[in-house]
Amino acid sequence: MVYEKIQLLPDLNEEVVENIYGFRLCSYLVALEGWRRGLQLTWYKDETDLCKLDKLNSSTQGKFFSLSNGEDIHYFFRSRGDKVSNKSVRICQNKEKTKEILSENGVPVPKGRVISVDHEEEISNYAKGVKYPVVIKPINGSMGKGVYTNIKNKDELINVVNNLRSEYNYTEYIIEKYYPGKEYRIYVVGDKVVGATRRVPANIVGDGVSTVNELIEMKNMERKKNPYLNPKPIKVDFEVSKCLETIGYTVHSIPQKEEVVYLREKSNLSSGGDPLDATDELTPAIKQIAVNSLKALPSIPHAGVDIIVDPKSDKKGVVLEVNATAEIGFHLFPIKGEARDVPGAIIDYYFPETIGKNKSIFYFNYESTIDPLKSWVTEQVVMSCPPEGLIYGKRYIVSGKLKNVGYMTFIRRQALQKKLNGFTQKVCDGKIEVVVFSESEKIVLDFENTCLKGSKKSIVNNLEVEDINPIPPVKLGFEIR
Repeated sequence: MVYEKIQLLPDLNEEVVENIYGFRLCSYLVALEGWRRGLQLTWYKDETDLCKLDKLNSSTQGKFFSLSNGEDIHYFFRSRGDKVSNKSVRICQNKEKTKEILSENGVPVPKGRVISVDHEEEISNYAKGVKYPVVIKPINGSMGKGVYTNIKNKDELINVVNNLRSEYNYTEYIIEKYYPGKEYRIYVVGDKVVGATRRVPANIVGDGVSTVNELIEMKNMERKKNPYLNPKPIKVDFEVSKCLETIGYTVHSIPQKEEVVYLREKSNLSSGGDPLDATDELTPAIKQIAVNSLKALPSIPHAGVDIIVDPKSDKKGVVLEVNATAEIGFHLFPIKGEARDVPGAIIDYYFPETIGKNKSIFYFNYESTIDPLKSWVTEQVVMSCPPEGLIYGKRYIVSGKLKNVGYMTFIRRQALQKKLNGFTQKVCDGKIEVVVFSESEKIVLDFENTCLKGSKKSIVNNLEVEDINPIPPVKLGFEIR
């Protein structure tokens, strides 16, 4: 699949989330949305006693924060807020328990059962009973680890079981009937679906010249350009080799031009899958199944729901699992379709009084913000509120004797003294770009004189001035790029 240039949210471009990946991206997206609405944002150190939210056996570093409107305060771990109960989180970690509760409440789920990986004969007999193809996955797994789908016969099943024994430490697995169809991750907040992503298994498109290995490398280079997919390359492993083998290929084969080669059966994005926005293509019936899934569980007002839609009827589907602490980055950075404002919907739910409020266009440096927490210098970092109201911006292109005379250092020092935000960078020899933003139009205009003055040893021969309108997302502070 060729990645398209998609329309991002106007205040959330690639620069805003640069170098923020994985679960930290989820945390930053929700925290930034609340902070931009004027809520008090506080980050907490790792392993603080304040975190009463189930952490899924992971670190809270850079992922645990609170938002407050002065009267109410809510705590968040990644994308999950404190209105999602720990009880529901623990239930969702157990896929079989989740299915049991959903089924009891009339939510359609795949037929399956839990079997120890050591009981090879029992696994084989159950697969034969429900009829191939089948799926096998760890009862407490996540991120697609140890999941194998569309296993077509006993030989394939035994081969997979042997691989599970050697590669993973899980002891119990769910074996269930395989259901064909498109798979979706649907994010629900309250009674509404706010984003849906169709997950396509890892794939490459042949050009008639390159080998499978080379096409994977090219695909991974494209994934690096996407803020969400950047740390999730396609890796050649047992499952990829197995998929290639079924079509008579190896990593050295050369697919024909325009030939689509699927490298996995499962569609997990963490193992190379492609996220396509599908919010508008789902029928109301499927969206209702997702909403009903959350209603069936105790106190879980927002979460991600995995559903396979029946290829024969777009009104029917089965729920594979519910993720109470779901990733949300791919809803904002799909490779096709429209970015969906899931963080906005989450903040709407927790702080409804901020709905419709004018948001700040500023964003902050995530890494420098949490650095004191990482080094345990402090137990919490309280963020000052962002500038509000109209923001003015100017771009100055300065020409002259500017090399090795401390000009950019001088500009940065002056900008910080005047509380300007922006940056300066070299355009070419003898030419420097200075970009400044402020709530004060006068301070922005007066900075023209600062650019003309320059450092003691610099000589400014020419100054070009340009208004910046509309104002893009602005990073707090002033830096030399």
